[in-house]
Amino acid sequence: MSNLAFEAPRRAAFKSRVVVQGPPGSGLTWTSLRMAQGMGGLVGVVDANRGAAALYAEHFDFVHLPMHSGKPNLLIEALAVAAEQQIATLIVDSGTAFWSGRGGLVWQVDHLTMTKYNGNNNRAWGETRQLEQDLFDALLSFPGHLIVTLRTQTDYQVQDLGEGRLAVVKYGTKPDQRNNFDADFHFTLSLDMAHAGTVTKSRVLDVPPGVVIEEPGEDLGKAISEWLGRGEPLPDVIGIRDKALDPSMTPDDLRELHRLAGAANLLRAAVLDQHDQVMALGALIFREGEQAAKENRRPARRTAASEQPTSQVGEVDDALPTPEYVPDDKTFVAQWAHCVAVIAQGPDAAEDLNTVEANLRQEKADGQVSQTDYAHLYRLIEQRRASLGLPYGQPPNVTAGAA
Repeated sequence: MSNLAFEAPRRAAFKSRVVVQGPPGSGLTWTSLRMAQGMGGLVGVVDANRGAAALYAEHFDFVHLPMHSGKPNLLIEALAVAAEQQIATLIVDSGTAFWSGRGGLVWQVDHLTMTKYNGNNNRAWGETRQLEQDLFDALLSFPGHLIVTLRTQTDYQVQDLGEGRLAVVKYGTKPDQRNNFDADFHFTLSLDMAHAGTVTKSRVLDVPPGVVIEEPGEDLGKAISEWLGRGEPLPDVIGIRDKALDPSMTPDDLRELHRLAGAANLLRAAVLDQHDQVMALGALIFREGEQAAKENRRPARRTAASEQPTSQVGEVDDALPTPEYVPDDKTFVAQWAHCVAVIAQGPDAAEDLNTVEANLRQEKADGQVSQTDYAHLYRLIEQRRASLGLPYGQPPNVTAGAA
């Protein structure tokens, strides 16, 4: 039985993902700062543009992080620090530095091609592709609004001004970044040398593609963020991180936390763990889940004053199994408990436990096991995983086949 299911869509709030691109001198930094003011909250700038944003410190209120290298790992760390400091709108100025600048992805590929792979560019890209994806995932999962500036490659053309006068005009062509960089962004604004912006991509219905905006700024940033922000609010990334690090969290608690972060597209968000190490939020939750399983953490037992039933039909009661647990079907439980107990340490242990778990889920879906027995057996499987030092499994599908 598949765990996949189509459901009615719901309108969730999104944080803005904006690309501002143009040739050098088109006003990338200034325009981004203006738009960020309109999006609201604390504004931060990752400045890989030789400190250019600091030139406008008297005109805008923002916090500043100069970056003197284009190493992608540094930007991922900066994203984690920005999340920690609750920066509401982050500007990466410019994203080009982390692509073709010193230490950037292209720079690393070129270095590997010459020093490690004897001119084989494909193998060099193979080694750096995961880093490229990690960076892109961290950018798109940042918990606040995000503006990335991109320099475009520059070309020139001669423009006839009339009356025999000619002028050489600089204009931008292709962005200096990977192809289709903005595919998962909500909005792309292309600037010209007169600082006018043409909307070249938009998921914001209030500002459609093709619109030309003279000196775009605060109003545009506000329009984008307000339209995307309609809907159910997103959970707080740092709040999820702090819950994951809570030593009282059980494996079931952490599975639910993982599900919550996944539903909000935050699993790839860069965060700092308790040792200030940079991790993806999903990886941190998974690590803590494995630790909770090894420690065999269990929900706190209820006191006599709180023994009123609280679970809905089809939900696993967090207090189960209790020492007073009585099987609904003793023979069924004994047979399945034996199947779990005989699985020994070895290369096939994980696969054997997964098979038992899958078969138990099917029994539940077919209505052959009660909710109480299912919850008890599932926890036996988890305890066996913990005793064998195996990763914890999938959340129990307790609603399958529930009456």
